[in-house]
Amino acid sequence: MPGPGDSRVKAYRKQVRKGMLPPVLLWRVSGLDCHLILDGHARPAAAIAESVEPSLLQLQLHRMVPHDGLAARIDDAVGFYEDELERFAELRAIHGPTVPDGTAGPRLARLLRDLNTAEQPTWAWPLPGGEDQWRRIAGEVTVGRNWVHAY
Repeated sequence: MPGPGDSRVKAYRKQVRKGMLPPVLLWRVSGLDCHLILDGHARPAAAIAESVEPSLLQLQLHRMVPHDGLAARIDDAVGFYEDELERFAELRAIHGPTVPDGTAGPRLARLLRDLNTAEQPTWAWPLPGGEDQWRRIAGEVTVGRNWVHAY
């Protein structure tokens, strides 16, 4: 993160004082168990220098569960519900009408809702060609650019 004397930070500090600082764009990466700043590295530095909490904007990526995986999860939820109905029928046979109906309903609703809305881990795949391929690609991207900054 740039220091408080950086020219970008100084410009953003003026925006902080005016209450016009744009939000910092974050991305949640489950494999690292943290958020990464995608855009706006100078903005949190400016906000910190002005003793103001920066506004944050989290990029929320939704991915679809592969169809076969989704079917298995639906089967699990329905299986849970059927087991609960059977369990409650047995309890009612023993204890009579004091056992309430539909106790499994809210849990089933949560299970079904979570099939599409629960936080999913971010995906990553190994790069074909491994480290050598990564270094070749990174070399192509950085040719002619000075990526080293002194802060």
